[in-house]
Amino acid sequence: MSTRSTSSDSAADFTSRATTALARLIAAGHRPAALVGSWFGYRAVLAANVELTACDSTALFTSPDPNAWLFGFRPYSGTSAHGIAACVALLADDGTWHFDGPGTGDPSNPDFQALQETIKYSHENTRDDALPAATPLEWDQGDRERHQLAVENCKEAIAAGEVYQTCISTRFHAELNAGSGTNVDVDNAALAHAGAWFSSRVARYQPARAAFLPGNLDAGIPILASLSPEEFLIRAGTSVTETPIKGTIPAGRPPNELLRSDKDVAENIMIVDLVRHDLGQVAKTGTVKVTDLLSVRPAPGVWHLFSTVSAELPDQLSHAELIEACFPPASVTGTPKLRAIELLREWEPEPRGAHCGAIGAAHGDALELNVGIRTAEYTKDPNSGRVRVEAGIGGGITIGSTPEGEWAEIEAKAAPLLLES
Repeated sequence: MSTRSTSSDSAADFTSRATTALARLIAAGHRPAALVGSWFGYRAVLAANVELTACDSTALFTSPDPNAWLFGFRPYSGTSAHGIAACVALLADDGTWHFDGPGTGDPSNPDFQALQETIKYSHENTRDDALPAATPLEWDQGDRERHQLAVENCKEAIAAGEVYQTCISTRFHAELNAGSGTNVDVDNAALAHAGAWFSSRVARYQPARAAFLPGNLDAGIPILASLSPEEFLIRAGTSVTETPIKGTIPAGRPPNELLRSDKDVAENIMIVDLVRHDLGQVAKTGTVKVTDLLSVRPAPGVWHLFSTVSAELPDQLSHAELIEACFPPASVTGTPKLRAIELLREWEPEPRGAHCGAIGAAHGDALELNVGIRTAEYTKDPNSGRVRVEAGIGGGITIGSTPEGEWAEIEAKAAPLLLES
């Protein structure tokens, strides 16, 4: 069932509407999930409350209710989690909100009531200064020396014929000063900070595949605030696309430089071949096609090279089976994939966690996931109770890479996350 909201506005300020609504729900004591940018044919998908629970990756995005909306994630390392939303609000291109899900239209459903009240508020308060400000975080500088050593190790492995390229990641760390109090106070403070951090950056940078999940810190499930520009899997029935990003220059440089860069073009094409292989494991024979190759598009702080691969799937293939065949995303591993993953474990000093995993939602036979890059991950130390915030940033390494150039790329990608916290 789907209904239409009674008010209508221009789509020009859809981002402000969605982020204002998210911040309002958190302030009212809810634990919302949000997808902002381009999701399921809408500008935003918003749920008032989602209780995330850990699940095996084979059960991810599986529900007995075909009308249910499931939000969740599969981390690069760690345990998957998902949760059902009673109903969702969907922001269309013309600025109108629609409702969908089992609880839609039920005046006694508290989530449906919360969404209605929040949408009314967002129509009346869409200024950027209406968003709450996140307390600044003091981020560390990242391990530049270790990252540059990993680049050198990768180039040696390429020269030896072990791999053709890999994606090397580094992590930045901060600690949230949530004040003293009970665990519930700390959790709510972390959720409020994450919501404010996410909302302000989405409003400013408008990433294409932004996602927010409320987590469950006591259960070891992180709060995720993702500014990802990258699609992982976009499924509608038996049709699926994957759009890897490979190739990056800072936003201040002419975008056509990317197409003149042998290093960036080669990086992208190698990953396109890997995506074709991943999808080919489960696709109908002869249906895997490259539908877009080497498109230059903007992302927060940078220009990227995008390519798109499409395929047709068997009718009975589950969402979890599709994810399993393609996971981890090709663009954040390397070629050949299995050897690249083995080497990355040796070169990177910390597990990636949610970074480079997949975040999104499923509804019936539709599934949409981003690649969990440019993502802040809030976790709680089980001993001290203090909240840590981590952000992983990575980049593709080829034989033409230099340690200095790769660190400059890390800094350009990290700036929207780490500056003006």
